[in-house]
Amino acid sequence: MADPMLPAGLDLRFEVIDLIHRIGAHRTEERIVRADEQVGSPVMGVAAGDPIDVRAQLESVEEGIFITGSADATLTGECSRCLDPITEDVSAPIGEMFTYPDKLEKGIDPEEDDIPLLTGDTIDLGHQVHDALAVAAPFTPLCREDCLGLCDQCGFRMEDDPDHEHVIIDPRLSSLAALLQDSDGAAGDAKGDSAQ
Repeated sequence: MADPMLPAGLDLRFEVIDLIHRIGAHRTEERIVRADEQVGSPVMGVAAGDPIDVRAQLESVEEGIFITGSADATLTGECSRCLDPITEDVSAPIGEMFTYPDKLEKGIDPEEDDIPLLTGDTIDLGHQVHDALAVAAPFTPLCREDCLGLCDQCGFRMEDDPDHEHVIIDPRLSSLAALLQDSDGAAGDAKGDSAQ
């Protein structure tokens, strides 16, 4: 259940006016925000309305403001084998340099090279937290490493009966199977005729 006291969306803007051009100055920030949409990967992520706990160390360096920290959250999704619901607590690392525009090397396009610029007196970690949680989310989530999954023929949950199986005849041999069934029937008829 979403906590109404948490701000909606990934509002992770932090004032840094006290750090700008003060090399060595630093401070720690912590903020809990509510995801306004699923954050993570398409198969597993933080559900809309669930909390994300962001802890960040903001440090002034010569090139700009350097951020390190983590985003802690509970990811929800489905096991990629059996489709059972699963949850996983993650702590996704964050690391980013917000660069002063005058410190960019000549010829570098910040948009093309995905370099966040510090153009005002605030930084926004929303994009970094979203990306960190997407990277932390497993690509093929499992409820257990030894999950048996579903039967590939009928979708039966293999955990309920590990011995479940289907007799599968190679399509190249299916006509032989039909002959075998026909000969079994013909042999039965012949035995019945000789008994009379």
